[in-house]
Amino acid sequence: MMYFVNSTSTDKNMRRFFLILTFLAAQPFRLIAQDFMPLAEVKPGMTGVGRTVFRGDRPEEFSIEVVDIMRNFYPKRNLIIIRLKDGKAEQTGVAAGMSGSPIYVNGKMIGALSYSIGIFLREHLAGVTPIEEMLEIFNREETRDRELAAFVPPAPNKFLDMALGLAEVSWENFLPQDLLQRRAALIGAIRPLDLPLAFGGMQPQLVEQAANLLNPAGFQVISGGGSSLPRANATGFDAESAALLQPGAAIGAVLMTGDADIEAIGTVTYRRDNRVLAFGHPFFDTGPVEMPISLAKILLVVPSDFGSFKLGESASLVGTLRQDRTTGIFGVVGASPGLTPMTVRYTDEVGKTSQFEFRFTEERTINTLMPLIMRFVLVNALESGRLATGENSLQLAGSIQLQSGRKINLADFYPGFTPIGGFGFVSGILKSTGEVASTLGAIMANNFQPAKLARVDLHFTSIPGRRSASIEQVWIDRGEVEPGETVTVFARLKPFQGPEKLLHQKLAIPKNAEGRFLTINVGGGDDMTQLEARSAPGRFVARSFHQLLSILQERRRNDFLYYQLRQPDQGLIIEGEQLSSLPPSIYSILQSQNLKGNSSFAREQVVAETRQSLSFEAAAKDFKPFAVSGLKTLRLKLRL
Repeated sequence: MMYFVNSTSTDKNMRRFFLILTFLAAQPFRLIAQDFMPLAEVKPGMTGVGRTVFRGDRPEEFSIEVVDIMRNFYPKRNLIIIRLKDGKAEQTGVAAGMSGSPIYVNGKMIGALSYSIGIFLREHLAGVTPIEEMLEIFNREETRDRELAAFVPPAPNKFLDMALGLAEVSWENFLPQDLLQRRAALIGAIRPLDLPLAFGGMQPQLVEQAANLLNPAGFQVISGGGSSLPRANATGFDAESAALLQPGAAIGAVLMTGDADIEAIGTVTYRRDNRVLAFGHPFFDTGPVEMPISLAKILLVVPSDFGSFKLGESASLVGTLRQDRTTGIFGVVGASPGLTPMTVRYTDEVGKTSQFEFRFTEERTINTLMPLIMRFVLVNALESGRLATGENSLQLAGSIQLQSGRKINLADFYPGFTPIGGFGFVSGILKSTGEVASTLGAIMANNFQPAKLARVDLHFTSIPGRRSASIEQVWIDRGEVEPGETVTVFARLKPFQGPEKLLHQKLAIPKNAEGRFLTINVGGGDDMTQLEARSAPGRFVARSFHQLLSILQERRRNDFLYYQLRQPDQGLIIEGEQLSSLPPSIYSILQSQNLKGNSSFAREQVVAETRQSLSFEAAAKDFKPFAVSGLKTLRLKLRL
């Protein structure tokens, strides 16, 4: 049951309202007091109109009646309860995408429709954020240089572990948990309206997957179309579209543009000169931000007893989102912030290459979400480019260029299906896009320093069949060696549905080798990395941005067979670096203490590692890579 407290006119609220207007009137832009009705004057039974877009890009009016005022809905926040009375709004009810729709009484704005009240109601009720509480966002913009935006880093090593093959690249692992936690905290029947998140140019099954992940976080994921309005000119600003960005117009917060368009859709509440307020509730509630806004076009409002929603599509960029606050968002009409280009090329089995161009936002406060968005885009590009649903392998070549000039090269090979955790298989498309997206996430959402990308270039080449091989057996030509000698390692591999292959590799024993026995590990790239993570837990824990980039650059590949030689050690791994051959006295003292953080003991030291390309074909021109999996270990006696 809900209880509403009747509004009473108070001098305190009136003074607060007019103080806000007095302050804003002194700014370069001007607000007109006659445009607004303070909360103290809003009374139950008052009637008025709201404005929103039901179809196209032109706002239409719908009738409303004030039911009552809910005071202290949040601390020092109030909510006006209204009833939608007639017209199109009565048919559709309160729809996702109406967030920010301005509400007027006696020709004066009282606030923005922004909250839903339950489901399966006998009449259409909604919550309105008072306009005076939204106007406070203008003050925040004046002090943005003295504030830090809220950046919630991902769980430690989350993206790095996926990029290195140490964690499963499942869709769920990409979802920022703080999004779900913020939504779960909004208990009760009154919640911010869901924001339609339009995925333009995406395959239906991917839109469904996105809905399963993001709808619980306060979005209404929908299929959207590409832009039907004029594209932005070279300055990133479309004056014709910007002129349509008036109260009641559909506004988009842009995450991705290009051959896929992804944006959240709401409604403009107020515009004065080139400044706009919208939504009436937060987008991510992260404070000062910088990301593009667009004019959106609404195709229709889909009515539903479970919750109606606007079906829209992306349009031209018209400005910059500058504030993301509890009572709404604030933007400036004009040039949009720069977007990072990403080029994806896909060469199919017959040599035909398709090219896709994207541009994505790099707002740091949402960089934990962007890897998920980019993975959807990458999967969509590869799925649309391939010839059929047959089993194919993927070869990846590409780079991530940072604005600092540093470049991370990407190169790997993914068979048709890869086993995961002994419980199933993941396709080459899902694994490759997961590791690329998590590599981007490790850089963009790092907890060391803001990192801006210059561009991303990716080239995927499809090769028919499941080109994978497993290690069946390994052996050495002798069981005992002296320091400085050479040993030959043999490996018998079994390609999928193919004859066995025999490889051999010479390993030089270092002249300063120590210990009674040496260990030889032979395995695929992922298997060798997983072994190293188990034996030296701190090895892949980055302690600086430079170290993070080095770990990513040195990532092992799946299309090489790795041979690793280890000797016994009394060492310690601190901040990802191994300190070997510690004096026995120091090592004994450390053993008696409990190591904290990411420090760990190292009982072996890698003294040599080499890799071998898997070329099984007789002629070099016929060479096509294989991905190898498995790990075998040998012991070699050392004569000193």
